[in-house]
Amino acid sequence: MCDLEEFLFSCGHNIFRLKSYCHFARNDPNHQCFGVKQLRDSWAQVYECEACRMLHQQQQRQASMSAYGGDQGSSDSRSSSYRR
Repeated sequence: MCDLEEFLFSCGHNIFRLKSYCHFARNDPNHQCFGVKQLRDSWAQVYECEACRMLHQQQQRQASMSAYGGDQGSSDSRSSSYRR
């Protein structure tokens, strides 16, 4: 029976990580365990998971781009006006 630990994030998501292999998984070349997995520890985290954090950063970037008027001031539009 392999041991797992669970991480509970403030966003409501959770992940499981392997804490230790059981006897059979240690001796298997691919570390496969066909037995029952046991949850040994559960840890509450005070921050969001990586996926939620990346989603919020992307939303903030999109909001700031729309606040500045999108790509009106991009270098491509200025360089095309200087061509003769």
